[in-house]
Amino acid sequence: MIFERKNNPTTTQEITEFEQGRGVRLPQDYKEFLLSFNGGYVDRRNDYFKVGSWNAFAVEELFGITKSPETSISTRRFTNFSDHVRAKLLQIGSASGEMIFMDLRESAAHGKIYIRAHDSPSNNPILIDGTGFEEAGDYEEAQLFYPIADSFSEFVAMLGPEPE
Repeated sequence: MIFERKNNPTTTQEITEFEQGRGVRLPQDYKEFLLSFNGGYVDRRNDYFKVGSWNAFAVEELFGITKSPETSISTRRFTNFSDHVRAKLLQIGSASGEMIFMDLRESAAHGKIYIRAHDSPSNNPILIDGTGFEEAGDYEEAQLFYPIADSFSEFVAMLGPEPE
């Protein structure tokens, strides 16, 4: 992965502290990314990904474990969901003004990558558990999350030059 500016790599200890503090388990490929790159501004020559026949997005930044609240997964919190849902979704970056999330549920969806896009095609809303949501507004919010990759590695492999 090529960055215009990348953060200093994080440590295994910082990753463990993040996981324990948040009560989640990060996928191994994302841990390796944090240890090698720890996020930053993606090179503009290879920052696009296309979602089916729907739209192309330019990744602006991928977050890591940093001291800056603006770029750290430790401090970024998405407040549109109830605490129960928010604990299981990790904002890992931004693309074309939208937010990129990683699913941290201990299920088949663990590590899946979503983009939260207001103009996404209709899709099934993500559900955090089999019973649905605790807060009334969560269901509507969940419909804005569009799946883009089954893993962080798959997402990174999608990145390339701007589509013509």
